Amino acid sequence: MNIIKKTLKWLGFTILALLIIGNLVILISGRLYIYKGIAATYLRGHIRPTIYDLDVFENRTVEKGATVQAWDEHASLDHLTIKSNDRKRIEELEPASFLVLWGDSLIYEEYWNGHDREKVGNSFSMAKSIVSILVGVALDEGKIKSIDEPVANYLPEFNDEKKDITIRHILTMSSGLSWSESYVSPFCDVAELYYDTDDRDLALNRRDIEEKPGEIFDYKSGDTQVLVYILQAATGQSVSEYASEKLWKKMGAESEAFWSLAGDGSSTEKGFCCFYARSRDFLRLGRLVNNRGNWKGEQLVSQSYMEEFCTLAPLKKRGGEPNNCYGFQYWIYTGMDYEVTYFRGMNGQYIISIPEKDLVIVRTGSAVDDRWENTETEKNDDLVGHRKELPDYIRIGVDLLEQAKKF
Repeated sequence: MNIIKKTLKWLGFTILALLIIGNLVILISGRLYIYKGIAATYLRGHIRPTIYDLDVFENRTVEKGATVQAWDEHASLDHLTIKSNDRKRIEELEPASFLVLWGDSLIYEEYWNGHDREKVGNSFSMAKSIVSILVGVALDEGKIKSIDEPVANYLPEFNDEKKDITIRHILTMSSGLSWSESYVSPFCDVAELYYDTDDRDLALNRRDIEEKPGEIFDYKSGDTQVLVYILQAATGQSVSEYASEKLWKKMGAESEAFWSLAGDGSSTEKGFCCFYARSRDFLRLGRLVNNRGNWKGEQLVSQSYMEEFCTLAPLKKRGGEPNNCYGFQYWIYTGMDYEVTYFRGMNGQYIISIPEKDLVIVRTGSAVDDRWENTETEKNDDLVGHRKELPDYIRIGVDLLEQAKKF
């Protein structure tokens, strides 16, 4: 009994000491945002952000239009089945939704774990691709003159050693600027960008240039946040207002979306993440890609921009191998005999576009396969490769399409 008491006493002192040391580290480093991160994750039983973090931050509404353009519900909608092994694969990764769109017809829709048709979920980094599409809209309108002009033309923070960095470099994540990307480490740049309120300083005042701009693709959320400030400067609108006017209303979204803000209600959207929408509305973005920016006869963003958006940027990865997975803030998968491109967000958020089959697949949820394709060539770098579950979702979606064709 005395041993147990001594052990418990020792554990108590150890925990107290660790808490004191941890607080001192936070206070001395000035990283007070860590307290918010702890409250929003560990104290809620999570080790990282979730798709239901909408109430953690202030947000701005992406308003929908007066008219909803509802999807047709295909005759197969209530009759298609996912094969047992495929269902096991989907359900082992904590799904929230799995939807398949063929043309304008919804052929499959299923929800899990408390998610439903009405619920909005976090896009995480799928938002990066939305920001990129908005850059294309601003380019079409002449508000951005060229993606090859210097960022400094829009942001004074780049009138220094960063003066040679262009918008194209930012779009392709080849800015060369230093950045650390890990939501698990509280001292990482992206964790600070997610929880801190001074996003402009963190995104725009980076000084260390690690390599020459335009040569190395290196995934950096800070680059996307630069695009947000370029859009604000070029359009005079917030990205939420611009997305509502140029995309959400015109695509007939069935629900308002929400974009989390870096600080209070007057602050900037976190464009690198945190666009909240219904799964049915995420389908619209995939359809827009399939039709190269055209929405039912109206060109919302030019075909030429969307072609480049969906094309591998001519860059190298940090290991020296060619970029085989990324375009303009957008993922390209070359593992099929037909074109596959996709929006991707943390914890397995996907909007997959397959134009040859007129198919869009949306998958949302809370977990991913820890394995990566081609780990021997990707060097197991989780930011510059494709996850093992991706081809499974593609295969399942295509199988459902083949079933739907029989109705």
